[in-house]
Amino acid sequence: MYLKKSIEEARKMVLSIPHTTCNRAVAENWSVEPDGRVRAQSVLWLFCWAKTGMNSAHARQVSIRIFDEILPISFADFDAAVDHEYARSSRYASHDIEHELEDLLGRGPNRPVFCPNVL
Repeated sequence: MYLKKSIEEARKMVLSIPHTTCNRAVAENWSVEPDGRVRAQSVLWLFCWAKTGMNSAHARQVSIRIFDEILPISFADFDAAVDHEYARSSRYASHDIEHELEDLLGRGPNRPVFCPNVL
């Protein structure tokens, strides 16, 4: 999945989530390739922040807004397609889960894929 914003802008936005635990975890959990592709684990990590805000309604609301602004799928659509428990268990997966996430989003091998700058 590719960013809608520049890598730097997206990182600044993620770092703006008003929660110390989130800010400390960005370096380890927010991974974007030089071409702007966000790793599936990073998308799931941000999704989890948007779902719970780790008990902060404000952090949750900001996370949802950021999700919507930087990713090519809305939080609402992602939430409808991806189970929160799956996201929780897969956000730290050490193996490649890109295809799993594409399948959950209905973007498997015979479906359109997310492309940079295409919404």
